[in-house]
Amino acid sequence: MSKEKEEILTRALNRQKKARLQAEKILEDKSRELYNTSIELKEVNAKLESLLDEKNSQLQGVFENINDAYLVMDLEGNVIKMNDVAENFFGFNLEKEKVNVVDLIYNEDYTYAMTSFAELTEKGRFADYNARIITQTNDVKWVNINASIIFDKDNNPIAAQGIIRDVTAQREKQYVLDLINDTAKSILGKEDVNEISWEITNKITNYLKTDNCVVYLLDNENQFLEPIAAYHVNKLNDRRKVALGEGIIGAVAASSISEIIHDTSLDSRYISIDKDRLSEISVPIINDKKVIGVIDAKHAQKNYFHQEHIKTLESIANLVAMQLKSALNLRERKKAERDNAELLSKLEKSNEELKEYAHIVSHDLKSPLRSISALTSWIKMDNMQHFNKDSLQNFDDIDITLEKMETLISDVLKFSSLDSKVDEEQEVDLDVLVKEVIHMLYIPINITIDVKDTLPKIKGDKIKFQQLFQNLIGNAIKFNDKDNGFIHINVEEQKSFYKFTIKDNGIGIEKKNFDKIFKIFQSLKKSENSSGIGLSIVKKIVDIYKGEIWLESEINEGTTFHFTLKK
Repeated sequence: MSKEKEEILTRALNRQKKARLQAEKILEDKSRELYNTSIELKEVNAKLESLLDEKNSQLQGVFENINDAYLVMDLEGNVIKMNDVAENFFGFNLEKEKVNVVDLIYNEDYTYAMTSFAELTEKGRFADYNARIITQTNDVKWVNINASIIFDKDNNPIAAQGIIRDVTAQREKQYVLDLINDTAKSILGKEDVNEISWEITNKITNYLKTDNCVVYLLDNENQFLEPIAAYHVNKLNDRRKVALGEGIIGAVAASSISEIIHDTSLDSRYISIDKDRLSEISVPIINDKKVIGVIDAKHAQKNYFHQEHIKTLESIANLVAMQLKSALNLRERKKAERDNAELLSKLEKSNEELKEYAHIVSHDLKSPLRSISALTSWIKMDNMQHFNKDSLQNFDDIDITLEKMETLISDVLKFSSLDSKVDEEQEVDLDVLVKEVIHMLYIPINITIDVKDTLPKIKGDKIKFQQLFQNLIGNAIKFNDKDNGFIHINVEEQKSFYKFTIKDNGIGIEKKNFDKIFKIFQSLKKSENSSGIGLSIVKKIVDIYKGEIWLESEINEGTTFHFTLKK
């Protein structure tokens, strides 16, 4: 081989070696790069796995610690998983037993629940669904449900999940509020005790879901509780009255404290009316701190009633107490009105009989008095020469006594004849009437009468007004012992009546006798001309016109009579 060819071959080998070395270097660099990349990927994967573990742990914590019940079920309704809240709420343990949501549905809500589940599978979700469920311990609970379907990667439904919230307490509170509002509306405007009581029993019976509820009202006078309304299979007449303190009902009325009896068979106070019931609840109806009645209900089961029932019944009792009391007052007022009307009728009849009797007695008494007067007069005239001075004086005394008796009989007749009916059609000018009365009376020269004001015109009976002023002015004249006696008459107009005053400076009246003088036959100063009936007539006339009469007086200084007459 020529030298030239050797050089060419050597150069070619050198280039090939150099290229191989470069390739090895590149391969080494790439390997090192790939190795580093692999390390980095492992680190990234480790970080991702750690992050996923952390997220899973967080999600698991959310699942377990959510405040509401949460469960997952297959499309057949079998529960696959539930959180601790759900297990505690429903009372089931999935590790020990299988649960299907259909078994949890309250019977009355079954159709609605199935319709809603069909909507869930069709639309993929539903919200704010309310229904009742039954727990393992057979408690009925109201729940609010928000549910949705779980889909696989191909968008096929594979399961369902739901968040379930217990709303029993809220429902119960709302139900109680509605019950109280309905009760208030149902008794609004009612004035009859029985109607109000029946509304109470109906509302409470529906609320307690029992067939036995009675409203008793307390008769304070006779100290017993009377059944007024009873929601019961038997008639109200079958319910007997309960003495205050007797039985559970009477004890609650006596103590003013509500009671629940969980097992009446263990309580000696229990009173059985038709059949034994093992639970009883009794609540007092209190108005103005006084018991006026009791609401009592019973149920066949033991331990049926609870404290929430007490609170509700007490709220209803407080609500109806005032209206029941008003109805009771109205009933008593109507009874009193009936009694008064009956009494008034009897009094009117009695008054008529008394008037008739007074006329008869007056005639029958006056006739023999006149006969005695005539006989004594004849005896005196026929035997004038035979009687001494003392005997003749005795005859004069007999005449005076007979005249006094006739005056007394006339006054009694006048008093009994006063009619309580008021003639309001006749307008009487009292200013003119009083002047006529003064003109009719004998007025001694030592007494002056002064009418200070113009007296008003008033509707009524002129004769009664004449008797009123004549007796008061006549008394002021009769019992005035002063050398310069006076009688002042004036009037003051008030809003709905006139106030009259008759003042004198006579002998006066002791304060202890102020009430006594208005009673019939009560004359404080013995007088030939006084029967003790005049002020009784005055009082009776003032009463007829729904007025008042009173006096002020000091012994030896005088007396002031005040009286009012309605306008």
